[in-house]
Amino acid sequence: MKMKTLSMMALATAFLVIPTQLRAEDDKTVTEKTAEAWDKTKEVAKETGEVIADKTKAAVAAVEDAIDKPDADAKKVLVTITDSGIQMEKSLAAGKTAFVVKNTGKEKHNFEIEGTGMEKSFWLAIAPGDTKTMQVDLKAGSYEADCKLHGTKEPHVKLMVK
Repeated sequence: MKMKTLSMMALATAFLVIPTQLRAEDDKTVTEKTAEAWDKTKEVAKETGEVIADKTKAAVAAVEDAIDKPDADAKKVLVTITDSGIQMEKSLAAGKTAFVVKNTGKEKHNFEIEGTGMEKSFWLAIAPGDTKTMQVDLKAGSYEADCKLHGTKEPHVKLMVK
């Protein structure tokens, strides 16, 4: 009986000593190691997400640049976006139209044309100093052109198409 008790005490002591020895070897508990692994996983996931977002933006920009050339028969309409609004013609003829949009402001802006069953905007905002072209087929009717990127901060332009 005493042997059994001694064996149990030796076993219990081993269970107490082994974790202490393991901790002494690398000085970290399982909980600490798990926390470190989780932090590293979050860091790698964030970095991966940023790379994917950057590559997606670059791909979209490449596609926009590829389709940025207006057809030769499209009427070109010059549009200037500033930090305070949009300047452009307010009356146009129906048909194929290429809006050549230049951002002369200090902030990123976007350009949207909406009306008569159509709503179109650039996929990515226009950086300060950049120019993008949007080609649409305008039908007779009324439209609004604006920059939805900054909400109602900027006035919109009412456009009549005859």
